Amino acid sequence: MRTALFTVLAALISRVIAQGEDVESIGEEIVYDNIHNFTTIEGTWSSGSRKVLTGVQSDGQFCNPVDSTFTYPQTAGLGYSFTNDGWFEEALYRFQGNGTDPRCVVGVVQWQHGRVQYLQNGSIVLHPWPQDGRQQIQNPCAAESNILRQFNQTTLFKSWRIFRDPEGRAKLHLFRFDGAPFPPLFQVSDSPSMLPLRQLTNTTVGSQATKKRSLADQVTEPLQKRSAASPLYDSHAVTLSAAAGLVALGLMSMV
Repeated sequence: MRTALFTVLAALISRVIAQGEDVESIGEEIVYDNIHNFTTIEGTWSSGSRKVLTGVQSDGQFCNPVDSTFTYPQTAGLGYSFTNDGWFEEALYRFQGNGTDPRCVVGVVQWQHGRVQYLQNGSIVLHPWPQDGRQQIQNPCAAESNILRQFNQTTLFKSWRIFRDPEGRAKLHLFRFDGAPFPPLFQVSDSPSMLPLRQLTNTTVGSQATKKRSLADQVTEPLQKRSAASPLYDSHAVTLSAAAGLVALGLMSMV
């Protein structure tokens, strides 16, 4: 029984993670109504103060994957761009508090782009290009306080909604694989703001490590007690959390 279970889960994960491969719908098909089609999902979306944006803006771009550099926004948040024909870009800037030591606030920035699938059951799956994703983690209390690495995380959104908020703005709600909500995203533009729709790099971050300065040099508001040392480069792609989520999804679908 245990062998059969893991065989089924492995097959499910391999189908979902494979680039360019069809993903099976999970659950009953939904009937699209006004909560989905108030406006198309195509466009540029951002949370909160709408400072975290994808693509190239007048004040620069959030991430340059070719140089492995970030330009830090004024505030934390999420940014996404989608096209109706299957492309996405993601920008994320967040902080993680430390209840034991308030001085040890962790800052994370990450960026990905690639293909997106809109499934018949209302789910969305993001398939990034593994070579292009970038993530920087800055932790003033860690042995290595500044880490830059390649980042590759396939993402499943169980469902989504678009509606008009009380201020008349188009508002996008994305829900994780377990149904937990993402922060609401507001439409910044009905045109997607994206870097070129193709793989942009063909080398690992580690192979360029000796040529890169610390991304902390570019931050307008440094994290408290941030180390000025060059980041530790890790070329290992981050896929563990995505796999864990898909395993959980597989278990849910078998109940």
